[in-house]
Amino acid sequence: SKTPGGHLGKKGEITRFIDTNNNPEVKLDSGQLVSFYKEDVKAMVASPSPPPGGLANAELQVGSKVEIIGSKTPGGHLGKKGEITRFIDTNNNPEVKLDSGQLVSFYKEDVKAMVASPSPPPGGLANAELQVGSKVEIIGSKTP
Repeated sequence: SKTPGGHLGKKGEITRFIDTNNNPEVKLDSGQLVSFYKEDVKAMVASPSPPPGGLANAELQVGSKVEIIGSKTPGGHLGKKGEITRFIDTNNNPEVKLDSGQLVSFYKEDVKAMVASPSPPPGGLANAELQVGSKVEIIGSKTP
């Protein structure tokens, strides 16, 4: 990194803005206070921690929000969403109350639990707004 002090990749929290260009002063996790060009700082969006065991498909349970991802079950329900109301047999095939209100029994292979994803920041910005108190990561090296 070209930045003296080698701050690239460090993390910290914005304590204040030092000028009219909204360039932030950041208290790094090391405790050091450093002023940065705003281009060098990126707000970190808190990501949800993965479920225990690191499974991509969450466990199917009564009350789980689900999406119909297969078409083994007759009726053309692919892409519909709903909630598991109960399991109908020893194979753990679920009965799902679809968002339309219809109750349908599905093969479990057709059903995928939806993992709640965090809502995007207002305006749909990939980079969250820089604010005092924002957790940030140093991503650039324009700051002298």
